[in-house]
Amino acid sequence: MANVRPPTPTATDGPKLEKGVLTLRNCLALSAAVMAPVLAVILNAPAAGANAGSALPVAFLLAFVAALFVGNTVIEFAKKLPSAGSFYTFCSKSLGSLAGFFTGWLYAAAFVALTIGLFTANGAFLRSYLQSTFDVSVPWWLLGIIIVALAMTLSVRSIRTSVRLDLILLALEMFIFSLLALIAIIRAGSGNSLTYFNPTSGPTGFSGVGLAVVFGLLSFVGFEAAAVLGEETGDAKRNVPLAVRGALIGVGIFFVFVLYGLAAGFHLNTAKGLENFLASPAQFSSLAEQYAPWLKQPVELAAVAGLFSCLLAVLNTTVRVMYAMARERVLPPALSKVHPKFRSPFVSIYALVAFSIVGGVLLAAWLGSGLTDVYGFTGAVGTVAIILVYALANVGLIVFYWGKPDFHVWRHLIAPVIGTAVLIYPLFEMAKPGQPFPYNHVSQIVIAWALIGFAVYAYLKKKSPDKLAALGATMATDEIDFAEARVPSLSTDGLPHDHQDHSSQ
Repeated sequence: MANVRPPTPTATDGPKLEKGVLTLRNCLALSAAVMAPVLAVILNAPAAGANAGSALPVAFLLAFVAALFVGNTVIEFAKKLPSAGSFYTFCSKSLGSLAGFFTGWLYAAAFVALTIGLFTANGAFLRSYLQSTFDVSVPWWLLGIIIVALAMTLSVRSIRTSVRLDLILLALEMFIFSLLALIAIIRAGSGNSLTYFNPTSGPTGFSGVGLAVVFGLLSFVGFEAAAVLGEETGDAKRNVPLAVRGALIGVGIFFVFVLYGLAAGFHLNTAKGLENFLASPAQFSSLAEQYAPWLKQPVELAAVAGLFSCLLAVLNTTVRVMYAMARERVLPPALSKVHPKFRSPFVSIYALVAFSIVGGVLLAAWLGSGLTDVYGFTGAVGTVAIILVYALANVGLIVFYWGKPDFHVWRHLIAPVIGTAVLIYPLFEMAKPGQPFPYNHVSQIVIAWALIGFAVYAYLKKKSPDKLAALGATMATDEIDFAEARVPSLSTDGLPHDHQDHSSQ
């Protein structure tokens, strides 16, 4: 079987994604933008601080370490399987068609949910900013449509321009928040303390830190986004793993540094400081007012830019997973059409934007239009689904490398086992019974979607088994050959022998 070409996928004829157009820097920008570091510290840090108190920085430090174990799985897979399918391809090639289909089904739905939430959040946040700053009232849904239309245009016309814009916005956002944190640290005086790195220093000890770690892990969701650019990136087997690792480390350091600045600035090592922190409606704006009033407007603008940057990155990530599944006829084939001029999966982009607008408006009518309503609910649904995908991929990594000459006990066994273990607690916290409305529906929605996925898989297995046989095959022929053609030295470190195709040599 070593020299037999995998079943040829029934991808549509016509233009394909433009290969080799992206660089390491572009990939890094996408992964970091999906994590939305500024948005994470604005929304997740206050929620985590309510549980961790003065141990807030160490909670995110522990989450950072845990995320590195999960990141190892993406990095090790991306060295071998660069593809727009990402986890869909990883699990197809390691665990078989059922796991591959199920992973892609969950992963695509998770990012669709995140896109819906970001559509409503962008509109609601910009409306709030315009009203508080300029006393101008514009309907949130109109602002949301304008913003998502801009993101759609950028996504269709150029993935390179999109990720470059993400990089520019990220650099500005992270610089502004890092500057604010540095000023707060310098001026905090007795607010500076090593107490913030003691896991038992919070009001409820380590249990509070454990709950805060959940919010920390949620802040890292999306670190793997660069993997979907595998087909459009030059030297993908080198650049994609480097981008995932670089984004994780860079954003992790940012989280710990900025949250230490937040803790020091509020004097979370005192009871009064924690009281003020919990009473503040916008902690970073309050921090700017106290230590650097001239930074208050830039901080608020950085939050607006961060939301748009995240929307653009999530849109580009989601459509590439949809494209990868559609070109193998698992999703409607029309979604795999590529624009003849811009070389983007434009039908998937239009479909996702339209669905996000309709879904966002309907959910807003049910839940409300604020950041904590639709955004929080869809974020919870997406996060639970993504955690399940991470766990499946960890298992797949062990199977994929087991018995291969390059099997490494630490990278291919111990790390994925630890990576799976650290996901159990946040998964339980997100899906456990007794959640308040609407979060009591999160696990129900994920389970219902999974059951529909199994039904679709059973139908395809009965009616179109050739489609399931082709899962992941596109990557294993065209994209690997392309990567090795550009970088001959990669051929000795490519796919495991039984996955390589030598029939064309």
